[in-house]
Amino acid sequence: MRKSLKAMMVLCVVLGSVGNVSAGTTFMTLDGEVAVLSDYRGQGYWLVVMIWSYDCPVCQREAGEFQALHARGQKNNLRVLGLSLDGEAGAMMAWAFVAEYNLDFINLIGEPSEVADFYTQESGQPFRGTPSLLIFSPTGVLEAAGAGAVELRRIEAFIQQF
Repeated sequence: MRKSLKAMMVLCVVLGSVGNVSAGTTFMTLDGEVAVLSDYRGQGYWLVVMIWSYDCPVCQREAGEFQALHARGQKNNLRVLGLSLDGEAGAMMAWAFVAEYNLDFINLIGEPSEVADFYTQESGQPFRGTPSLLIFSPTGVLEAAGAGAVELRRIEAFIQQF
């Protein structure tokens, strides 16, 4: 618990200083470390980026399903990366969300406007809210983007087409 509290304090202090929207877009991990999104995509596996918020009812309902997708996907060349748009103001609640739903995939956090800008730049679509998904191929190419609830079997079927 002490380490978690310390990490949250670090996260709150540095959260506002990251998030330039580019190929090297940076956010923070929930442990307070700077994370560059390009370090996660194009790594030889499918990457499903789930954009969420702690107070999104659909995100709450789907959290366990994305955890299961991530667990299954590790055997099948797929990873889930969570991206909270709760920012500095909601960092403690985002931390609690990850703990409550036992999410063991990597979760990053950014300010709402930075996350929205990232989604728009990557997808070419306006950001509509949470949940939103970006699906990157093993080579890092964006193959799909969308907002709203999505059945996981549809994500898996989409990926199997390739």
